Amino acid sequence: MTDATRPLLITRDPLLLDEVLRLAAAAGVEFTVREDPAASSWSSAPLVFVGDEALAVATGRALPRRDGVIVVRRGTGLPDDRASAATWQGAVALGAEHVVELPDAGRWIVDRLAECGDAAMSGGPVISCVAGVGGAGATTLAALLARESRGLLVDLDPYGPAIPVDGGVRWPDLAATRGRIPPASLRNALPSVHGAHVLTGTPESRFAIPDEPLASVLEAGSRGFPCTIVDTPRGDGDATRIAWARSDIVLIVIGPHPATVARVPAVIDGIQEVCTRVAVVARTGPRDAGTWCMAEASQWHVPVLPSFRHDRTLAQGDHAFLTPRSTARRAARALLAAAIPGVLA
Repeated sequence: MTDATRPLLITRDPLLLDEVLRLAAAAGVEFTVREDPAASSWSSAPLVFVGDEALAVATGRALPRRDGVIVVRRGTGLPDDRASAATWQGAVALGAEHVVELPDAGRWIVDRLAECGDAAMSGGPVISCVAGVGGAGATTLAALLARESRGLLVDLDPYGPAIPVDGGVRWPDLAATRGRIPPASLRNALPSVHGAHVLTGTPESRFAIPDEPLASVLEAGSRGFPCTIVDTPRGDGDATRIAWARSDIVLIVIGPHPATVARVPAVIDGIQEVCTRVAVVARTGPRDAGTWCMAEASQWHVPVLPSFRHDRTLAQGDHAFLTPRSTARRAARALLAAAIPGVLA
């Protein structure tokens, strides 16, 4: 964040400063801190917090009226009507929208800061990948799309990670999550694999992903990542349907043989109950151009996007040696451009 996109904190109280900066860290936001406000930073900051002890200085500067001014004070736990009255008088003179007290207003401040941080980010679409039949290559495609978009890869496999990752937050760590997740906090907590941030399960045990943390993660992805790619299991479990419902498009991946498409109409019907945009992607074999898929798709009434070719190395999760001009990566970029025009801009 630049100075123009950071919220401004005006205070001379070191204890108040520490408390507010702790809340900012929880929201994934950085402050510009001033003891004495300048007109330029006052006008350009998206949000301004003024410590109650700095009200006299701020009002004495004859600063222009603006939206988004919040007066914050530390609670003493004791009644102090005179101090409270002085704070409110200063807040009115400054044109503040709110007067809040710590620690009681901590959660509210985190939410306001998170909204401020979101506004400085440019979010992107959510794309779900699901296999029309087992082994079609949906996980491989999801990993490729996340890599090429440098986005967020969300793995919904309840049996643990399909993509090898080291360290970072996993689904069990988010089980108690409620409410919004600041995108910057999510990004900082997740492991990065070939430029994509990855959220997956643990190999030790099966873990059912709760609805609320999943919804929070997908919202954070759509607000703060260039693209969010969701690898959804086959079937219509709760997690899968939540992901489909929040997706801009769902891609059904089918294997390199006409015999793999028998279930595709039923999969399309299930997706279209919650998501209106569905497309088919064919994983072609070494001697197959996928032309048969075009003929089949005319019966399904959904578009067919550019295909990608099976690669044994990719199927084993080894993306390390793929160059930008490799067939797999070029196919992934073509798919992204066809699915969501402008996503790679």
